[in-house]
Amino acid sequence: MDKHAFNNEIIEKGLDNTPFAPQLIKAFNALEKGDIRQVAAIAQDTLKSDNQVPQAHYLLARVAIQTRQLDIALRGFIRATELDPTVADYWAFLALVHSQTGNMPAAEISVKKALNLNSEKAHVLRPMAHVLSLLGQLEEASGLLNKAVEKSPQAAIYHHALAVNLLGLGDFQGAQRAIQRAIELNPYYAESRWILSSLIKAEDNGMANELVLLMNTPNMPDIEKAYLGYAAGKLFEDTQHWQQAFSAFEQGAAAKRRLLHYDRNEARRTFDTLRRVCTKDWLNNKTNVRHDATPIFIVGQPRTGTTLVDRIVSSHSQVHSAGESVQLAMSLRAMSGVRTKEFISAELIEKAKQVSAAELARSYLTGVDKVKGNTPYFIDKFPMNFMLLGFIVKAFPNARIIHVTRNPIDTCFAVYKQLFEEVYPHSYDQTEMAEHYVMYRQLMAHWHAVMPGKIIDIAYEDIVQDNHSSAQKLIKDLGLEWEDDCSAFEKNNTAVTTASAVQVREKVHTSSVGRWKKYEQQLAPTLNILQKAGVI
Repeated sequence: MDKHAFNNEIIEKGLDNTPFAPQLIKAFNALEKGDIRQVAAIAQDTLKSDNQVPQAHYLLARVAIQTRQLDIALRGFIRATELDPTVADYWAFLALVHSQTGNMPAAEISVKKALNLNSEKAHVLRPMAHVLSLLGQLEEASGLLNKAVEKSPQAAIYHHALAVNLLGLGDFQGAQRAIQRAIELNPYYAESRWILSSLIKAEDNGMANELVLLMNTPNMPDIEKAYLGYAAGKLFEDTQHWQQAFSAFEQGAAAKRRLLHYDRNEARRTFDTLRRVCTKDWLNNKTNVRHDATPIFIVGQPRTGTTLVDRIVSSHSQVHSAGESVQLAMSLRAMSGVRTKEFISAELIEKAKQVSAAELARSYLTGVDKVKGNTPYFIDKFPMNFMLLGFIVKAFPNARIIHVTRNPIDTCFAVYKQLFEEVYPHSYDQTEMAEHYVMYRQLMAHWHAVMPGKIIDIAYEDIVQDNHSSAQKLIKDLGLEWEDDCSAFEKNNTAVTTASAVQVREKVHTSSVGRWKKYEQQLAPTLNILQKAGVI
């Protein structure tokens, strides 16, 4: 954060003559230091005395972001903008929270208001850039982040944000320079170490061993341990030190799991509810849906080639990729009034079964309007949409659905060794991962049974072994004319913001096929569950 930026704002607005100024300055300084308890205490005390102080609403909302209380954050930022619409900070963070709750139209409106206020503050430019990147405007986001780096060149966080943005744009050299600068400024910036590991190929174990030592530093926070573990695991894989790689992944996964809420019984209840609610009769209860939209949904498990398929199909002139949108689930949550911790829950399915398909389609299309492009078809490639295929078909009878499959053990291991943000909480424990995979397979069998012929299955192994033939068949199955660009997808220059940003710009290869065999002994818990379920 820019030191003294808020202090100056308080003085500029004449609040330095109010009884709240000293406490507000103290709160902003505490925010700069990460002392959110002090920030919350001061903001709450201020609002008890006078609930018309926009800075106090803003401060409380900033605390709510960090504690993942997004509803509270949203209310706070909205109130701050109502009380004073001339502060870019309020609009920038309001845009950020709108994006985090899946309301991209509102996020776009808010970020435009922030942009129009021409803030020069690095800590404001960063959330603005993040929202622009989610809207597909990565070039514009890079401009803001370059400005943030200029304004605060000694702050590692802005170099890190710039690196992530350049990674999405495919500028790997620029991303590596930016992330290395972030590490120079803060050698303990674990997330930067993790990003760097994806950009390089280790020739020895020097860096990996350094990360393991750092990970085992006393009192190292779990989130830092997670980043370091996954980074070290990847680097050990580069040098084919498989045992050390798995140990690092395992430590990283355990650290991440301690930070997450995941209830296996609740997950089972959700999958059971989906099969009970989304029957053939429910699907055949047609509603009056009138629109010309023809989305292509790419679903399956993460790390199975969904991004690869997205790049193949979006290389076609008639198709645009909207990326990994969570809009469908967010629309269902908003329309049904469900606020469960689980993104997709049994409660959501029960309440959403009566949602109007026409209204769901309208809500979804409004939400993705700014990212779906202007081509006749657009892709939504959020893998977890496999859970909502019944709702997709009801809202979009003409939708194309591509289900990407992969060897079950390769899938489970690929997901287990990947660090995600807030999604896939089941993926950090072998037992939970394997059980979830079994439930996924059972649900996909259900969808095939109740909507026969609606889902196009394509295997990852087929794509990497014979890319041209697989791409041709897929394009034909989608009802499109073949275009040669679809088998030269690595030349596709559109942005990629998923964990596959590096891999999808390479030519296809089979090096990941059967990778699990290097870890057969360590993966015994996974193998046991898959074998008992008859999956392998």
